[in-house]
Amino acid sequence: MSRPYCPRKSRKSSLLFFLAFTSVFIVSAYGEETFIKDVVDKQPKKIGSFELENGFERTSLYTLYQIGGKMITRQGAGITHFPISELKFPMDVFMFYLAMNLNISDILTVHFNVRKNIHNYVGKMKDSDWVPYPGFRTVYSESDARLNGVISDVDIIARFFSISFFSLKIGAGFMHQYLYYWCSNTRQTSIYTDTPPYIGSPQYIIIQGNVITYEVQYYITTLQMTPVFTLWGRLEIMISIRFSPYLKARDIDDHILRAKKSKSDAEGSAFMPFIRIRYLFDNRVFIATKLEYISLKTRGKQIQSYYLPVKEADYIPGWYARLDVRHKSEQVTVSLGAGYSFEF
Repeated sequence: MSRPYCPRKSRKSSLLFFLAFTSVFIVSAYGEETFIKDVVDKQPKKIGSFELENGFERTSLYTLYQIGGKMITRQGAGITHFPISELKFPMDVFMFYLAMNLNISDILTVHFNVRKNIHNYVGKMKDSDWVPYPGFRTVYSESDARLNGVISDVDIIARFFSISFFSLKIGAGFMHQYLYYWCSNTRQTSIYTDTPPYIGSPQYIIIQGNVITYEVQYYITTLQMTPVFTLWGRLEIMISIRFSPYLKARDIDDHILRAKKSKSDAEGSAFMPFIRIRYLFDNRVFIATKLEYISLKTRGKQIQSYYLPVKEADYIPGWYARLDVRHKSEQVTVSLGAGYSFEF
């Protein structure tokens, strides 16, 4: 005689089957997760990036120097008004630039940039004299100015902290500006003078050919505090508050027609803010633009000497005078470039 049907046993078997299946699934899932985690952990971690960027810049405004004040000459010592003379050199030039950035763990950045002008003619050099009357310009001339310039800078920048899309970076660096001018084809108006034949008697004159070369180098230490806004992980906006607590200026002015060479050594400071915007594409290519302003001032001494026996120096070559000198430069630069970011 057959045994009666027992539904309770069937329910127990189903429950045991369900528990066994669930256990196998959990063990399998855990094993798969552990395997994936092990694979991810064994992948090499990216520690930084190297960025290479180039493009073009437009730089404008000027660099100048003035002399006067305390004077020691062959004739003796004295004090005159300041300035008695000013030479203003233009900086209206297009430049090509190459920049490199090494980023380490998104904490430390080493930046290097070099710029070189791509044409020589930059405008008119303006030479003004207030001799012998203060505030009354007695001689004014303009000359065609050509420039050979190289500007380079290096910075070490550290991320101070980050909150969401905002971070603050601080850094220090060094900038070197080398500017070499040669000027020709002078047009000059003089109201009063006593140094012929270079200036001549009161008149308007034109002097063909090279009349002056001028080399100035600025050695600039920099400090910066830079707020950075990163939007959508692609758009980066940097607003840098940058300044130079100390800079040195050295220059050599060769007045060719007067056989007179003047050398200066001066010290000062500078204010150098900039704003930079960069957009990074999916393929690691980026475009960038930058607006930079530089204002620097220095004070120091200039030594003048004659390297030929000219009438102006009583036909006696050699040392002639020592007097005060000041440099001033204002530069506005707009740049546009593109680059690629290599991750490693």
